[in-house]
Amino acid sequence: MSWTHRERILAAVNHEVPDRVPIDFGGAEFTSITLPAYENLKKLLGVTEETRVMSIIHSVAHPAEEILQRFDVDTRNVMPGRYSGDRDRWVDENTYVDIFDVLWKRTEKDVDQHFLHKDGPFYDGKLTIDAIEAYDWPDGKNAGLAEGVPERVEEIRRNGDHAICLYLPGGFIHRGYAMRGFEAYLKDLYKNPEALCRLMDKLCDFWVDTAETVIDAAGPGNIDIVYFGEDLGTQDGCMFDPEGIYARHMKPRHRRMVEAVKSRTKAKVCFHCCGSAYQFIDHLIDIGVDVLNPVQVTAAKMEPERLKAEFGDRIAFWGGINTQRILPFGTPEEVSAETRRVIGILGEGGGYILNSVHNIQPEVPPENVVAMFEAGLNHRYAEQPL
Repeated sequence: MSWTHRERILAAVNHEVPDRVPIDFGGAEFTSITLPAYENLKKLLGVTEETRVMSIIHSVAHPAEEILQRFDVDTRNVMPGRYSGDRDRWVDENTYVDIFDVLWKRTEKDVDQHFLHKDGPFYDGKLTIDAIEAYDWPDGKNAGLAEGVPERVEEIRRNGDHAICLYLPGGFIHRGYAMRGFEAYLKDLYKNPEALCRLMDKLCDFWVDTAETVIDAAGPGNIDIVYFGEDLGTQDGCMFDPEGIYARHMKPRHRRMVEAVKSRTKAKVCFHCCGSAYQFIDHLIDIGVDVLNPVQVTAAKMEPERLKAEFGDRIAFWGGINTQRILPFGTPEEVSAETRRVIGILGEGGGYILNSVHNIQPEVPPENVVAMFEAGLNHRYAEQPL
């Protein structure tokens, strides 16, 4: 049997065994590579194509088609277009104001030069429902969000049967604490939940409207994976009480987002959650999430063996190659061995898509990037009956 890229991805997500492990690179904003690491990879591979930036805020590249073909990558990325109007602006080359009036500053001393949010419309004083209602909210039905989406889908379809991954940025946690301030957001969960829930609802409204706008522009039958999410865990545990704060205030809104996608398309939903996602996985499965990313294997209770044994028949895994030690500091041989090990655990019986834990960071040698993807490219499952 000859497998297409799309068939390979969907088989894994459906807990079936394809011919080899599916490979993703740049299918979403958090499964790509930082700009400094990308320039090193281009140099090693002799790629001269001008770098396309996938996200300025997160300092990541859109991998060139030449590189995607080099590693036989199974995914291709679609993202919303640029919001139409004058809501976002550059103050200077290191300062950006987004469509939610959040001010972002470049971390100039860091090699990867990420941006951090420094101010927002609700930073000062007590958060009130009146202030939330009075705010001039961006429109998730804005025509600019659909711009270029049909053309990108057609380009992907024209160049091969790849799995189309629609990345929908934002959410009500990440955007919420960017607008409110991280510390104040966390305090409001306990001291001012009514107002914070109204803020979360407004952000959820925008996300759902955006999802519907972009899915309709792409053509619902053309989307294979919808990728979104926000961090719920830290390296050592949970950012929110899973059975209290999360279950009461956040889970219903995440359910609404998943249901908005699944009411419009048959696409599978991949949820991105850094850190220790362990105590949230049952909740994510319950609301209809099909795949977990980035599978931060060095965080608490995130060992591949534990995850596969407890959840492997109910959710697929996407990521899992250690970016905290193995990729930046291992040898190519160690990277290859670790990649084969993770495939052997998370990929047993299907249910695994190969990618690094979050974006490949600046300190990762390009030889190690090649070693990871080539280990996946050379992988073969036992032959399956036709």
